Amino acid sequence: MQKTHAPNRQNEQDNDMDNPQETLPIVDEAGQVVSSATRGKCHDGSKLLHPVVHLHVFNAKGDIYLQKRPSWKDIQPGKWDTAVGGHIDFGETPERALYREVREELGITDFKPEFIDKYVFESQRERELVYVHRTTYDGDIHPSGEELDGGRFWSMQEVRQAMGKNLLTPNFESEFKRCFSKELGGKYALFFDIDGTLVSFKTHAIPPSAIFALTQAKANGHMIFISTGRPPLIITNLGAIEHLIDGYVTINGALCFVGGKVIRCKDIPKDAVRLVVQDAREKNRGIIIVGEKDVAVLDPNGEVDKVFRGELNVDNLNQAKPLDTVLKQRILQLTPFFPAEYEGEMMKLIPSCTSGRWHPAFTDITAKGADKGEGIKALAAHFGLDIPFTIAFGDGGNDISMIKAAGIGVAMGNALPSLKEAADFTTTSVDDDGVLNALRHFNLI
Repeated sequence: MQKTHAPNRQNEQDNDMDNPQETLPIVDEAGQVVSSATRGKCHDGSKLLHPVVHLHVFNAKGDIYLQKRPSWKDIQPGKWDTAVGGHIDFGETPERALYREVREELGITDFKPEFIDKYVFESQRERELVYVHRTTYDGDIHPSGEELDGGRFWSMQEVRQAMGKNLLTPNFESEFKRCFSKELGGKYALFFDIDGTLVSFKTHAIPPSAIFALTQAKANGHMIFISTGRPPLIITNLGAIEHLIDGYVTINGALCFVGGKVIRCKDIPKDAVRLVVQDAREKNRGIIIVGEKDVAVLDPNGEVDKVFRGELNVDNLNQAKPLDTVLKQRILQLTPFFPAEYEGEMMKLIPSCTSGRWHPAFTDITAKGADKGEGIKALAAHFGLDIPFTIAFGDGGNDISMIKAAGIGVAMGNALPSLKEAADFTTTSVDDDGVLNALRHFNLI
């Protein structure tokens, strides 16, 4: 809610805006004060970490009270938000700030807060260390006419229906799903990349903690999906969880299927296929050509075998078919082995395509509109799933589209910096119980 409380409002009523000169504490992630800065500086994109308090107010029926942000707010004006929230003043404790904000915003003094969580929230403009609390309250509420544009209790059904429709603040949506998913009653659809997310690059196996976590999530009613750049032929490392999987986004979204039913299939224009394959031949580079049914491999220098068999533990590319046979099929993906600096030059020649690199040796080229984000949307539409109740987990460049498309995007601790920047939450690495820790973080298990 990020506002100046009444005693320090100064000329805000005349200016219809928050006071940019208010002094706020700057803290580390443990909450220790390390310096101070003005509100304006904290909100100008500097990403100085400053602390705030939030209180979620429920009534005995389980409804939640939301405040409406007035139009003069400098952040998320006119949207519905957490019942109470505000900055912690310089020299003030979180507890004192919470009671002050609740009194000023809702006129409540006789409540018992319960601490729920502390986490770092980051947007394009700011970083906040958020102290989250909840309370159950059935007394009178008097929303501040000076600070708020009213408020009311919402049923869980209303909250669920409003999510993703630009009615609620993004901060509230992400925090509520993080802290109160059980109250919301929603079941989630979980989309997992394979390499570096579910499967360790070190062991070539799914960690036992991830198997346990997915088994528990499935038992709790959540749906499990795979979202990978791999074609079906080389998805060979999911045996421990195959019985849990509800559907697949494969070939970076070009081929999506549930059981034996194809939900989405998007091929690359033939002129682009010819150009990329010819380029690989002329430059004597390896390339994998993924058809609708079969796969072909050109590997003049052994680099394809070195990476896929040696690094990724894929040992069935020997089932590949001749190139001429595969080229008669619709081509869904091309995986040329060339350096990242050549990628931009090639993609300019094939504007009908998109590229997703998740390994330094090669990139995956698919038709535009064929990416993991579109794959998630296709399976969500097939099952009638609400996008706000999808969670995507990834680590590589080809995962960015699904991290952005899903209701919640989770980056593994071993993810690329660009993916972490796009994600809503970063968990630990695949080898450090990342999947388990993320599902526990969001209270799904």
